Amino acid sequence: MSSLSRWLAATSSVLAVAAVTLGRRRLSLHHDVVVPQMEQTSLEQTPLEDIRSRLMALDADARLSGLRDWVEYGERCERNRQPALDVLCEALRELPWPGTEVDQRWRMVLQASLLAHLRPGPGFWLGCEVDLRETTLVDFDLSQARLGGALFDGTRFLGDTRFDRTTFLGEFSARRAFFGRHVLFTQSVFARGVSLAGMTVCGNGEFSGLHAAGVVTLRATRFSGRADFTCARFGSDLDCSGVRFGGRALFRRAWFAGASSFAQTWFRGREDFVDAVFGGESSFENTRFGHRIHAD
Repeated sequence: MSSLSRWLAATSSVLAVAAVTLGRRRLSLHHDVVVPQMEQTSLEQTPLEDIRSRLMALDADARLSGLRDWVEYGERCERNRQPALDVLCEALRELPWPGTEVDQRWRMVLQASLLAHLRPGPGFWLGCEVDLRETTLVDFDLSQARLGGALFDGTRFLGDTRFDRTTFLGEFSARRAFFGRHVLFTQSVFARGVSLAGMTVCGNGEFSGLHAAGVVTLRATRFSGRADFTCARFGSDLDCSGVRFGGRALFRRAWFAGASSFAQTWFRGREDFVDAVFGGESSFENTRFGHRIHAD
């Protein structure tokens, strides 16, 4: 074989190897392009995430369609109920205040939708919890409801607020909450603890007939109007220290099973402890009274 023939054969072999290598690289590059597309499809929104985004949308039609799908999602099976309520609570927390007139109407719609599933009756979701911390609520009515725990820490309640005849099976917390008018807890039942420390009530606080099995904390609470605890039942300790009662403070026929502290509390109005029963130690150290004590 001539030298020219040997050179052509060698060159052909090199070109063949190069062609195979280039083909493999193109195949590799092709796969590199496809992989990110597969990852992108895996990041699509879940049905609940889609509902969440529509509930928080600015468009009214998107909000309403999200609410319809929210109800359907929660009713589909029992395990969907708590996640659905969590999303609705988040939508309430994210609403601006005061916001537009549309936002204000939407707030009332979301509140009504939430409460409709917390009262016994058609559509009732048993044992659910709500987290409405740092939220603005208007004319909030949770009366005659039955739920697990409830968190309202730092929440602003504008207008009258109602928790009367409601049963809370879990912890209830409204620390540093602000009530712009009256708040009612009449005949409410708390199976566990209640924390109202640092709460401000600009109107009257109605707690008559309240039943609390766990520790109740009212430390540093401010009542501008009347605070009525007539016939209240405290099954454990009560921390009422540092409270400022601007109006009348009524504890007539109240029952204190554990220790109760009114240390450094200021009763600016008239106080009434007539027929109150103290089963544990009670403290009135450094307590200020603006009027004569009624404790016959």
